Amino acid sequence: MSSQVTHRGTENRAVRRLDDGWVSGVCAGLAAQLKIPVLLVRIAFVVLTSVKLIGLAFYLVFWLFMPPAQARASMGVLSAERAGMRTTAKTKQSVNYALAAALFLLGAGLLWATQISPIATPHQVLFPVLLAAPGLALIWWQADHAATTDRLEISGWRRLLGALRSHWTTIALLIVGLLLIGVGIWMGYQLRAPEWMFGISMDEPFLFFFLVLEAVVATVLICAPWLIRVRRERNTAIAERMVSDTRADIAAHLHDSVLQTLALIQRNAADPATVTALARRQERELRNYLYGEEETDTTLVAALTQAAADVEDRWQVEVELVNVGDTEMDDELADLVSAAKEAMRNAAKHSGERRVDVYIEVTDELVSVFVRDRGVGFDLGHIPPDRMGVRESIQERMNRAGGRAIIKTAPEQGTEVRLEISR
Repeated sequence: MSSQVTHRGTENRAVRRLDDGWVSGVCAGLAAQLKIPVLLVRIAFVVLTSVKLIGLAFYLVFWLFMPPAQARASMGVLSAERAGMRTTAKTKQSVNYALAAALFLLGAGLLWATQISPIATPHQVLFPVLLAAPGLALIWWQADHAATTDRLEISGWRRLLGALRSHWTTIALLIVGLLLIGVGIWMGYQLRAPEWMFGISMDEPFLFFFLVLEAVVATVLICAPWLIRVRRERNTAIAERMVSDTRADIAAHLHDSVLQTLALIQRNAADPATVTALARRQERELRNYLYGEEETDTTLVAALTQAAADVEDRWQVEVELVNVGDTEMDDELADLVSAAKEAMRNAAKHSGERRVDVYIEVTDELVSVFVRDRGVGFDLGHIPPDRMGVRESIQERMNRAGGRAIIKTAPEQGTEVRLEISR
């Protein structure tokens, strides 16, 4: 019997629910998709298996092509999990062994009944399949449940022995599965199953050819779920990286824009007109960021000029900008402009000087931006953990864009931020 379990999100297609299933989660997934009791699905497979093994064939096809259910990556904050308001984990449903035994006896009885009827499955096929199918199921089950982590702190033969020791049950089950498949193929050869399949008499060379063909097909079936798993894990890793990068971009934008404006509002709390202007400007910028309505400058110098003007307006400093060369904007240069703007903000806010110098140099191989001030400087090795401007908005942003940020500073010696992106 299936249990009522709340899954995150709504699945648009059938997936194998490993936590609710007894073997592969196929029946539980189909029952959830069709909104019927899972027991009816299991009975249907048992009945169809007794008719020329049709149910077994369908079950293996569903097992191979239905993806396992996975929790979707959350784009939101994690406060709901911390507060215990969102279900993030679920326990695997235990197998009802009495019901499983009853279904096994039902299947055995129906199979015996069909074998003495006109719809009997020839023994040349029945016995090899009944041997090979459990072996294939053992191997596929490992593809769903085998751990992929390894002990990276050791290497060489000790790492190999450690992997063998920690995964010995998986290796043992794989060996058993391979033996069952091998015995099933050999039994089909001995019972001359190809002669029954094609209705013609075959000599030994042709039977040996079909033996090799069966081995090739078995190898493909054995490897298929493992290859599919690798591909799915790769796609999941890519999706998680995209989510991580999106979160980092949002955090950097909040620091660059919203938090800076809140700091200015606190500083000018006694001036209602200034506070109102800052709030309206921040609202406009946030809307542009969220809905993609912002019109960006088409060249690097124009974008940096606009960024310098914004810093001058907000912090009442003079930003002196000099450029040698210019180039059209792209996504990487947009990240460079954002990092340079954050460097200008830091200089205007923390240096104690009223002037910030910006130098732009564009060559065929490299785009460089220097942001300098002659202020108080700071100790780069002792940045407080809550200060994300240098780490997230400058260094990490440049790393994601494929460039680099070099910061030279010391107490009472000013600061120079050098941003570079290769072309």
